[in-house]
Amino acid sequence: MEDLKDKYVRSIISLGNSKAMTFPQEWTNLANLDEKSEVKLYPIDEKTLLIRVGDTTEPIRFYIDEEWPIQLIKRAIISAFKLNVDEIYIKYNENTEDSLNEKLIELGSELIGLDYKHLNDRQEIYIRFLVDPSKTTLPEILMDLSNVFTTIIKNAIEGTKKKNDFLLAELEKKYHLGRRILITGLSDFPSKGLKNTPIIRFLGDRVVLLYIRDFINEALVFQSISNEIIIKYSELLLQITNFLGDIIVNYNNVNLNSISDFKTNLDRLKDTLKDIDYDTSNNEEVEVRNVINYYLHSFSNFFDIGITRLIESLIGIA
Repeated sequence: MEDLKDKYVRSIISLGNSKAMTFPQEWTNLANLDEKSEVKLYPIDEKTLLIRVGDTTEPIRFYIDEEWPIQLIKRAIISAFKLNVDEIYIKYNENTEDSLNEKLIELGSELIGLDYKHLNDRQEIYIRFLVDPSKTTLPEILMDLSNVFTTIIKNAIEGTKKKNDFLLAELEKKYHLGRRILITGLSDFPSKGLKNTPIIRFLGDRVVLLYIRDFINEALVFQSISNEIIIKYSELLLQITNFLGDIIVNYNNVNLNSISDFKTNLDRLKDTLKDIDYDTSNNEEVEVRNVINYYLHSFSNFFDIGITRLIESLIGIA
């Protein structure tokens, strides 16, 4: 399409130690690019870079719409698993959501590697099979867990417990998958000629994984707190969820600038908590502040892990 050739101007942005740019939506639609799609870069000369859509095999997808009887969906998922289907999308509505969640929680104990999450903006549940841990990465798992954490916090602020059982089932599956990824990765290190660094990296990753799981468990406390107190701390809680998401986005891009920004933002969160007047005799409010202080203390430990990663990269052992 000739009219596409002179349309697009993009600015380069920093992303950790790398540079990045956004693709225009019109072109990504035409090229059939989704999140995690591969593109190939061909440097032509110092001023020219050719970008082509990667020649990867299109995943096998299966769509289940709202006309499917709920009692058939479990069997359909099992059949799709046997047929090596890569992705399943299940459409739901208010009448079918709870029953569908129950079926998936039940099925999760039967199929190893069944991974699922809500796509709230589309009213769909996305399912994939991760029998092979190499099909995903630890930051992807951490981001999924961060999204679970954010949803539970928002549910507490909105005064609803909707989908929490499903989210907790998702938490356990993601956590165990994260552990499998760490253990699998650790077993690869001896062949790479490394000694102590893999253990340090493994322990740091494991600490972050454990903390994020605990973030979610601690957030369940907010479901029993009066809405008035939750609203009082809602802005700070949402800032904490955003901060966690930013940490994971930059998980493998630790540098002096990102570490400095991390410390500045963490101090800002601590100051925000100090500036909120509270009633020391109100047990509910004290409990909320204790949970928030736990989050901030955990972020301080993340900061220590980040410093270690930075030094690893500076001395050339990362």
